[in-house]
Amino acid sequence: MGMFKILVADDEKFIRKGIVSILSGNLREEVIFVEARNGLEALEKSRTETPGLIITDISMPGCDGLEFIQRLKEINVNVPVIILSGYENFEYAKKAIKLGVKEYVMKPIKKNEFVELIHSYIADIRQAQQRNREEYLKRSENIRIMEKLKRDFLLGLLKCTSSEEARNYLIQLKELGMSFDSHLYMCVAVQYKVTPGNQEYIDFVVKNILDEFWGLRLDDEKVVNVVYSPGMVVAIFEGESQNALLEQKKKLVRDAVTLLKQYCKTDIYAGIGDVAFDSVQLHVSLRHAMLAAGYKIFEEGDMVCVYQELEKGKETESPELVKRLKPIEEINIFDMLDRYRKLAYSGKTRRVLKVLEHEYEEVQNHINLVMSRKQTGKPVWDEKYKSFSCIWSVGEAGQELKERIELLKELYDDSGGVNEALMRQMLDFVDEHITEELDLNTVAEKFHRTSGYVSTLFKKYTSGGFSAYLTGERIKIARKLLEDSSIPIQEIGELCGYNNPKYFSVVFKKVTGETPRGYREKLISR
Repeated sequence: MGMFKILVADDEKFIRKGIVSILSGNLREEVIFVEARNGLEALEKSRTETPGLIITDISMPGCDGLEFIQRLKEINVNVPVIILSGYENFEYAKKAIKLGVKEYVMKPIKKNEFVELIHSYIADIRQAQQRNREEYLKRSENIRIMEKLKRDFLLGLLKCTSSEEARNYLIQLKELGMSFDSHLYMCVAVQYKVTPGNQEYIDFVVKNILDEFWGLRLDDEKVVNVVYSPGMVVAIFEGESQNALLEQKKKLVRDAVTLLKQYCKTDIYAGIGDVAFDSVQLHVSLRHAMLAAGYKIFEEGDMVCVYQELEKGKETESPELVKRLKPIEEINIFDMLDRYRKLAYSGKTRRVLKVLEHEYEEVQNHINLVMSRKQTGKPVWDEKYKSFSCIWSVGEAGQELKERIELLKELYDDSGGVNEALMRQMLDFVDEHITEELDLNTVAEKFHRTSGYVSTLFKKYTSGGFSAYLTGERIKIARKLLEDSSIPIQEIGELCGYNNPKYFSVVFKKVTGETPRGYREKLISR
């Protein structure tokens, strides 16, 4: 809580200043005082300064104390008011109490009693503020828990394929105030590109924009949005007519996608699923919506794809890429990627899309399985791959597969273990160039390996990976150099590979708990 603020309103300057002087010198906590010379000024400052307590004279020019209090109520300024009066007037006192005035204090003010009175009001107001804060935090936490439960149950409903399981989720959602009582439903998968620059907020922003957009455009029609996964919000539309759901919502979805692209400054694509005739069949509509959203891989001009409008296509032969991953030492990456691209360009149909997704996920899952079986002791394989829904072009899919297969080949050598000799060479290289600009890509290029492979080796053979190893070695050197008081601290940072002295100080403190200067002073004082 910030400093307490008291507004003192009195047209007589010496009384106004006297009240401020008495209170500022005797209250137990520091208070900010705001002064007003008349009722109109007091009214304005009540709005702009947001005081916690108002002390006002009952008789002032322009707007007397009672009129001032009445106008406070009219503008919804709910602040405790203490009235000062130079004469007893029962009618004034009665009106003041009716208006909610807390105290009616007679002049001349008795200093000690007045100070105690104000102190007790500040204490009561502080306690009320604390209670309100605690209640607000409790309500916020309850809302957060409720929203999390709703999301969990919604995701469960969207993913489950069992009617009994779906009905259980519907019951749980109804208990939380979310019912699905319509006859028809339709899922829309809104996908957006997640980048290092937007990953902290993009899911929240997209959902909020959609919540507001649907709310403005749909009147009483029901729609529920849920963040399905990073980079995807699923909208569930309800309706009574199949035509209204499918045809009327297409333009609405296009407008929403255009708005999102404008505000989020990233690639947006939406897939519209089939109409489901029962809420327990939502998973089918969602599956079709996600497949339609996968059409973005073909990089067509439109940003919305309707599953029902996709050509089914003829039976498509699978390139069976997983079979071509065995044996590992004979993998032909060029051949595999060529087969995948040929499949992608064989036709922009539902069947081609399904096979593209299946092949992509199969290869990724197979690589994970092979590496998890290979690991012994400390895991070496913690690289996360992009799911197919996060792929935005055939070229991106090929590049992702290429990098993962190359990493698999590099890690899986003939001896069945990681190349320790190579690791020793890389550690020697880092130690030799520790004072230069150095990063993971530099080391990877030097030894003709992928950065993912180098990262994995460092995680296996050092305690915290490449960055942690590099930082640790540089700080070791810095500590040694700080023992020599003749070397300026800025120069020490540069000798350790940090050209920015502020950054060097931040890193040093993060590792050691002390600033370079503090560390040196401690050494000198010993």
